Amino acid sequence: MEILLIEDNENDVFLMMEYLNLIGFSSAKVTALATSKEVREVLKNKTFDLALLDLTLPDTSGISSFESLMSCSPKFPIIVLTGVEDQGIARRIIHKGAQDYLVKGVYQPKDLMKSIEYSIERHQWFMDRYNMERNYINAIIKGAETERTRIARDLHDGVVQTLTISLLTVDLLIKKNPDFDEDNSALIAKTRKQLKNSVDEVRNIAHSLIPNAIQNTGLKLALSELMEDIRSLASINVDFNYDIVSEDLSEDKYMTVYRVVQEIFNNMIKHAKATHCSVSMIQNENFINILIKDNGSGFDLDVIKDTKSSFGIDNIESRINLLNGTCALNSKIGEGTSYDISFPMS
Repeated sequence: MEILLIEDNENDVFLMMEYLNLIGFSSAKVTALATSKEVREVLKNKTFDLALLDLTLPDTSGISSFESLMSCSPKFPIIVLTGVEDQGIARRIIHKGAQDYLVKGVYQPKDLMKSIEYSIERHQWFMDRYNMERNYINAIIKGAETERTRIARDLHDGVVQTLTISLLTVDLLIKKNPDFDEDNSALIAKTRKQLKNSVDEVRNIAHSLIPNAIQNTGLKLALSELMEDIRSLASINVDFNYDIVSEDLSEDKYMTVYRVVQEIFNNMIKHAKATHCSVSMIQNENFINILIKDNGSGFDLDVIKDTKSSFGIDNIESRINLLNGTCALNSKIGEGTSYDISFPMS
């Protein structure tokens, strides 16, 4: 069993280790960390069976300590360690997703044992429900992708071909009748231009529905083409760094990553008024880390949540959850927005 102990007091760390030994967890591997920052870094590449969280840390305190941990989307039970005066806060944190809390200086080894047993059992129930919802969302997304693929192919094989034949017919008409008067020549030229624009537009729509590059040549080219579209159409200067050693990702994961990046850029174009953005996609052992940061206007996330205008953000988080990943979103008004995403390759 792997336990994450988040505690900055060395005496409390020692006491917890002793209690764990007393209740039969001597073989458990305990990782002790002292700050929320350290926790966020470790959870990019590792998961645990249980977390014991002290609410008072050097860089966070109270509910903020718990929210910092939850921003890493841990899929394991969390037991909060709190002082006598903070029991009210601890109870509020239970409503936010913690499984239980223990009051420092009061709890005994048997209380720790009961809390761990209860937390694991309750969390298992939560995870069963979570997986059912996850499978439901996954089915919806797969259905949507299947429909996107069908529509894209219908557009390409049907509408594009029809428009292309019409364009060739106009060209043949011009070739056979080179002596049209001025008015008819202008009309035919205008018709030809409209047909050509329609062909290009429908092809672009089909490409956005299902990028051929993912199926044919991989995610890197698909993302590069997306970045180029952003540079040319939205006038946003994009720096793109792709450093993935292994291309051993499933097509579903390829498509999910593409849709997430696409959604982030859609939000950026609509709301951020950004002129520059950096995108970095790096492989760190068996994890993929994606960092996207813009210099846009930024926003207050709490306000967005309260006004129920967070559909795009919720969509991004749902897709990352399907990858068993984490998504840390940071934004401040006037200081831009960043997404720090991490998910396992397997």
